[in-house]
Amino acid sequence: MSPDSDNPDLHSYFDGNTNRRRLVSLRFGDGLLLLENDAEIAIWRFADIRSFDGPPGMLRLGSIAATALARLDIGQDDVAELVRRNCPDLNGEGSAPHASAWQVVGWSAAAAIGIVAAVFFGLPLLADRLTEAIPYAWEKPLGTIVDKQVRLVFGDKTCASAEGTAALEHLIARLQAAAKLPIQPQAVVLQSKVTNAFAAPGGRVFILSQMLDDAGTPDELAGVLAHEFGHVKHRDGLRRLIREGGTGYLLGLLFGDVSGAGAILFAGRILLNAEYSREVESAADEFAITTMTALGRPTSSLGDLLHRMAGKDTESFSLLMDHPVTSARVQRLEAANQVPTGPPLLSGEQWLDLRHICR
Repeated sequence: MSPDSDNPDLHSYFDGNTNRRRLVSLRFGDGLLLLENDAEIAIWRFADIRSFDGPPGMLRLGSIAATALARLDIGQDDVAELVRRNCPDLNGEGSAPHASAWQVVGWSAAAAIGIVAAVFFGLPLLADRLTEAIPYAWEKPLGTIVDKQVRLVFGDKTCASAEGTAALEHLIARLQAAAKLPIQPQAVVLQSKVTNAFAAPGGRVFILSQMLDDAGTPDELAGVLAHEFGHVKHRDGLRRLIREGGTGYLLGLLFGDVSGAGAILFAGRILLNAEYSREVESAADEFAITTMTALGRPTSSLGDLLHRMAGKDTESFSLLMDHPVTSARVQRLEAANQVPTGPPLLSGEQWLDLRHICR
């Protein structure tokens, strides 16, 4: 079946990652299946489907489990009625509601105006405001592209033993319970002799395997991850990209295409060689302190790791080069330290599994 805009059996679908309109047919089964050229491209559980404001005579749908800006427009009354019969919470808010249509319009307008203004009036001046105007959902496709580029740099040597992955997911979940990031973090371990960890847009955090060897305790690793969560929270990677990525990426973002040179530039030149200012690093440290304190774990562990690594005679310790250590930072981490009151973040067995995730 070839898409035809005059075919009444086809409906308009936007996946939330680009602005491209896709014509899909629908099939009702265990959920609502979306098919493009008879190929399944998405399935929405009936319980996750919500309705939103749309044009007269149009049923506009979204799914709380899909990309935040994804939507499906149905103009056929019989199909719309079938959706209403099958979706138990069509008009409810659910556990993670999408933004309203007016919010989406507001975000898009603010981002568009900000991007155009940045192109003409100077990127550094407007980078902070523009970062706040861009919806988190727009970061996800960029994060996917960055993930691919980073894996290319490190030879796609992903460490993912079943036990180690389970331990890492447990640690990330514990940290997220206290950090409450607005976007769900995802951690990936890549095999490397470089001790480092870094955050990318879309909530992705990369851990280089040497970090697992150099971290002496789960609290030391957790302190590093909580610090990177701070960069995710403050959207430092996206802000840096806006400042240094140039107008090509910004215009691509505006028109729904983040797969071009701007994204590759970020992964290759900006992300992997990021060196943040003292103010940015201090803000990420404060976030780590707040997170570790909420979990009842020591805050000095991150300072211990940085202090210990600073004494190593090695040029491969990129954590120090990318995140410059100052005595003030270490002193602040030590000053905020507390006697552990919360349970260990990982058991001894889980910590061993995580350190052996590459084996």
